[in-house]
Amino acid sequence: MKNLNVKKMVIPGVYLGAVIAVIACVLLTILSINKYFTEQKDFNYSVDGLIDDDVKPVQGEENKTSTQTTPNEEKTIIRPYKAEGVTVGRYFYDFEGEASNQENAIVYYENTYMQNSGVDYKSETVFDVVSVLDGKVLSVETDEVLGNIVKIEHDKEIVTVYQGIDKVTLKVGDTVSQGQVIGTSGTSTINSNYTTSLHFEVYYKGTLMDPENLYTRNLKDL
Repeated sequence: MKNLNVKKMVIPGVYLGAVIAVIACVLLTILSINKYFTEQKDFNYSVDGLIDDDVKPVQGEENKTSTQTTPNEEKTIIRPYKAEGVTVGRYFYDFEGEASNQENAIVYYENTYMQNSGVDYKSETVFDVVSVLDGKVLSVETDEVLGNIVKIEHDKEIVTVYQGIDKVTLKVGDTVSQGQVIGTSGTSTINSNYTTSLHFEVYYKGTLMDPENLYTRNLKDL
């Protein structure tokens, strides 16, 4: 009898425990669902509150500013004159160039032969000398042999030198625009065989360059 009574008490207890466990699982599930929707709502609210309609996406064509070039870098290097009838009197001396071209790039002065460090432009009539790029005047000097010399600094570590020119009105610190007249062709002792001329040099990062190889090139290509 005692064992029978124990069995009668144990069986309802097992069922009751199972029911309680099922109810607990249901309650936990309901609480989890409610928590999910609550967090989702809060998250959406936070996102809506932080994102501005005017904010642009981080990636995309609109934000590729790091690879874009500045207006100055799109500039094309022009010749230091605009007049017609100007020709090359003496070329830049290229140490790796052909012998025939090197002969045409030798300066003979006072029984001394020298390699030409720029290009000499000549004409039968006086012509305007212009700045090949936007820039700032570094120096304005006069030399007994070379004549008046103007140096202009440009972007990309470029410095141009205009030598043997007349009617210079610039001073150190002046800013010049591309194509702006900075003087006129003139004469110098070293180029006395020309009627009127300009000796033009270009330095790129401190190294002399052949100006004839730079015209029509963009700054971004250097």
